[in-house]
Parts: sequence; C-alpha cells; structure tokens
Amino acid sequence: MFDIKQIRMRYLKYRHMFKKLAILSLWFLITPILLAASIVFLIKKNGGDQLPNIPTSVATEVNSQNNLDGQVLAIEISDLRPLIVADFLQNTPLEPYSEQLVNTADKYGLDYRLIPAIAMKETEGGLKAPQDSFNAWGFENGRTNFNSWESAIEIVARTLKEKYINRGLATPEQIMTVYAPPQLFTGGKWARDINFFFSQMEAL
Repeated sequence: MFDIKQIRMRYLKYRHMFKKLAILSLWFLITPILLAASIVFLIKKNGGDQLPNIPTSVATEVNSQNNLDGQVLAIEISDLRPLIVADFLQNTPLEPYSEQLVNTADKYGLDYRLIPAIAMKETEGGLKAPQDSFNAWGFENGRTNFNSWESAIEIVARTLKEKYINRGLATPEQIMTVYAPPQLFTGGKWARDINFFFSQMEAL
C-alpha cells in the first residue's frame, strides 16, 4: 500500500500545476488568434501588398509551449477516490487506510463514501472509538471489538452489503431505519449528516 499522505500531496501539487497550465494554455491559445487578427488587420491597412514579419522566436516559443502543455495534460490521472477519502479523513486513525476503504467498497459494490461517512458520523473517523476496539462505526453501540482496522473495514463493508444493500436499504435514509432507528423519531439527523459527508467528499 502506497503512502496516501505523499500521494495526496502530489495530487494537490499536480492540481495546482494543472490550474497554472490551464491558464498558460488559454494564454497561448489566444495569442496565435490575436496575432492572426493583427496580421489580417495590418494586411488590410497596408492594402494587402506586404505581410508583416513575425519573429521566428515568437512562433517557436508558442509551438514549444503548446507541445509542452499537451504532453503534461496527456498524463493519465489514476483513481482519485483514495485521495478524496484521505483528505476527508485527514488526521484520523482511518486516514492511512483510505485506499483499502475504496477497494473494499468496490469489492462489495458500495458507494465508496459510505464507510468513511459512517465512521465520521459515529466516531469522527475513529478518534472517539473505544480504545483498541478498531470500531469507528458504532457497531453494537460501540461494544463490538475488531482485531485491526483492516479486519474492521472488511467486516463493516460485508455487513453493509449483506444486511442493508442486499435488502434494498441503499440510501442513508433507508440505512438509518436499521442502523440508527431512534433517529426516525428525532428528525433523521443521522441520515442528514451522512448525506452532508457525502457532499463534502464530492466537493473535494
């Protein structure tokens, strides 16, 4: 498993670089158009008799920059979901397991945001989980003890698949009816919070 913090830093660095490249690309896309428009204007002004000389260095620079931008923008961007989850779970015990959270969600056909969102709702990503329980999801009101975070993620994902998704309980509102039934009588804040965490990850 790769270092998710290092990958996230690289992702943020490249995202910043891509923004700058987008601005530069726009600039160098507009520049040839402006040059062409200027040439047409000068041709019309001079009666079409003589074309203005365009410095070779300018044309070379534009072409070189466009090639560079094309090469950089052609870099394949891999699955960003582990980076999104790592960012969402930053400074929590579950942050280093972001890749496993996504892979396990895929394994059981879950929304990749579901397990991190429940962990954040129940224990702030494991920060408030009972000590050495590895139970960030409030299983049995926090009484369940898992052997490790890896084992916990696997069991939580499988449970959500078998006892919720397979029974038609797919949305936070539907899951809440079994996962946190008292919330049905107090306004459904559990589901609202899960949906809020979904939107947070969607925005990252």
